[in-house]
Amino acid sequence: MVVQPPEVTQFYATNGYYFPDGCLPGAMVRDAMQKVTALEVNPPKEMAHPWNLKAHLLADWIYDLCTHPAILDAAEAILGPDILMQAADMFVKPAHTTRIINWHQDANYWGLDPFELVTGWIALTDVFPENGCMRYMPGTHLQDKLEHIETYSENSALTRGQEIPGIDESRAVPVALKAGQMSMHHCLLAHASGPNTTDASRIGLAVRYIPTHVRQTTGPAMSGILVRGVDEYGHFQSDPIPSGSFTPETIAAHDRSMAPHAATNYSTA
Repeated sequence: MVVQPPEVTQFYATNGYYFPDGCLPGAMVRDAMQKVTALEVNPPKEMAHPWNLKAHLLADWIYDLCTHPAILDAAEAILGPDILMQAADMFVKPAHTTRIINWHQDANYWGLDPFELVTGWIALTDVFPENGCMRYMPGTHLQDKLEHIETYSENSALTRGQEIPGIDESRAVPVALKAGQMSMHHCLLAHASGPNTTDASRIGLAVRYIPTHVRQTTGPAMSGILVRGVDEYGHFQSDPIPSGSFTPETIAAHDRSMAPHAATNYSTA
């Protein structure tokens, strides 16, 4: 089992996040960034669902980012040795965009028991306040689910524009990362991000990891891939590991996994 220094696990337990952690090879990150940029210019055609959600099912190079040993070691130090990857969502914030991510909790629409999901946010470009890095609200993971208002704002990058009212911005912690670094946050930690006022896109990959003992209690069926250890529970449907990049087979697998969540605008995926 991967063991973090006690101060790391204690910091995560108290604050609900830790960064920076993990470190991907520079060549791997640059290659992925270039491929994502190309996909933004020429999006894949004839897809039933957004390619950037559960993107790890579509391409082996995205899956490889999510399962690199340095990344899984960081996840294991928090979650233990038996880990499912539930989703990997690519977030591209173009240059000079006003779109934001409202203050929210990742687990707002997920029926999980217990709430032990960790989101690993992997930076594919440098991220900092000026290009809309995440901001964390320390300790909010200890307050269970908070009230969310669905704004459906066109300026929000969230599926329903969901937002936690009354957040004290003065306590927010900016999550500045270098390309290849990762932050980790609890699924009940309130977080947000602002606009990108720079001349370049901000690109990151948000990967959701759960220990295998977690189960789903409500909502459309979630799926996942065992990425480390063993699964003695079988609580989630199993997705295939992708072979190739945006092939007919990977697109079909993506469609099967995403279809049950289309009616919720993918907020439950």
